[in-house]
Amino acid sequence: MRRRSELALALVTLGLASGCKKRDERPEEVPVPPRNAATLDVVNTELGTGLALRLGLAPTSVRWERVVVLDDERAVLLGRDNDVAYALRTNDRGRTWSSVSATVKSWASWGLASSGALALVSGAPERPKTAGPAVPKATPVTEVTWWYAAPGDKSLDGPRALLPGEGPLAGVTLPNAAGSPAFVEEGVSLLGGRSGKNAVLVNAKSLGSAAAPPNELDMQAFVPFPFGRPPKLLSVGKAGVELRSWPAPGEPLGVASAIPGLRPDATTLAQLSEGPSCEAGAFSYRRLAGAQPWVVGVSGERALAFKLPASEVARLSCAADAVVTETTVVDPSDPERKRRVPQLVRCGQDGRCSEPKAPPFAVWSEKHEREIWSVPTARGLVAVMRARTGTRWGLYLGQSNDGGTTFELPRTIGEGAESRSELAFGALLRFQSRLVLLLSADVGSTGRRGWYALASEDDGNNWGPP
Repeated sequence: MRRRSELALALVTLGLASGCKKRDERPEEVPVPPRNAATLDVVNTELGTGLALRLGLAPTSVRWERVVVLDDERAVLLGRDNDVAYALRTNDRGRTWSSVSATVKSWASWGLASSGALALVSGAPERPKTAGPAVPKATPVTEVTWWYAAPGDKSLDGPRALLPGEGPLAGVTLPNAAGSPAFVEEGVSLLGGRSGKNAVLVNAKSLGSAAAPPNELDMQAFVPFPFGRPPKLLSVGKAGVELRSWPAPGEPLGVASAIPGLRPDATTLAQLSEGPSCEAGAFSYRRLAGAQPWVVGVSGERALAFKLPASEVARLSCAADAVVTETTVVDPSDPERKRRVPQLVRCGQDGRCSEPKAPPFAVWSEKHEREIWSVPTARGLVAVMRARTGTRWGLYLGQSNDGGTTFELPRTIGEGAESRSELAFGALLRFQSRLVLLLSADVGSTGRRGWYALASEDDGNNWGPP
């Protein structure tokens, strides 16, 4: 594995040095950084070498809250840094990237179409009329602006007013400062409501500033986030969790169908109203917590629900055909059999889940912080674990090639005892058998950090430049 990494780094160094030069000049050598270090062009990890993303796309302080692989070529990463929202996009399986961004208020949310078009909505909860405690989460948003970007746009178009506060939309707010715009008929649609009255779908055209007529709905308990692509409108009632095609402006609600096998409880609406846990292709998945966790999956063509193994870990990862959930098991290396360590369970859309024989990672014995990100592959799954205590840090890769039953020995991506040299996780994406890993690292002695990408063409077995 080390020889492969050294060969890849040599090829990258040669390629970077062979740009514009005179015929009789020898290629300029590009310095090779030490392990866990980076230059403006290359990062050197124990897993392999990666290439830098173009500077200025997004700060490394952005935490990518939504990572959506749309198809075999395209993916979108959505996140925020302070008062700026960012969307990082690739159309060539992670080889090159572009970004759009906008300054937003305290509440902001992205909408994403199958085409790759983006909509960003933002607003601030209204202030209470009398002095009192901090503004609660459920305080409504009364003024909302929005931006739009077509798949090839290099910037967001906007902002425009989405809730003008007059005319047909007088009195309409976002009651819980929650939701995401759905794309319908070359426009966007967002669920709002009037105090004590029916729900309302606020509609706007993607191009031009004129608002489309709103849809007056009934008093059902609707979910403010669209699920699936094309989008579905979910509601929770006595018949269960129901879904309909998201109506176009001026259209009535269509016939609802219940998600089979799922019986909602008192928390189901609130959990669904937090939005999808994970999105891949046409599917949106939501993990429903409880004594018996469930997963709900919705696409433009079908819906499904099945039980998950018991766990208190909320994170769910997915591909279009499977999900991965994190549980805990007794550490087999603990002689007292008291310590519990993370386990990863892969479940197909048929509800069949793997039965792992051992944990994917060897965890530190001392108390530490830990996070795990994973993605299902055709062979099993690949996961990245970050561990940290004090200034000591470690980033590790775990992998199963037999459906999640057994795991290869975990591999080190990087580890060290100084926070300044830390390699930080950004995102893990799957394009069929191709995986892309985004990391951030300090750029030499420049005092700044940059994004870098590594790729694997064989489900995570070998890694190198993208």
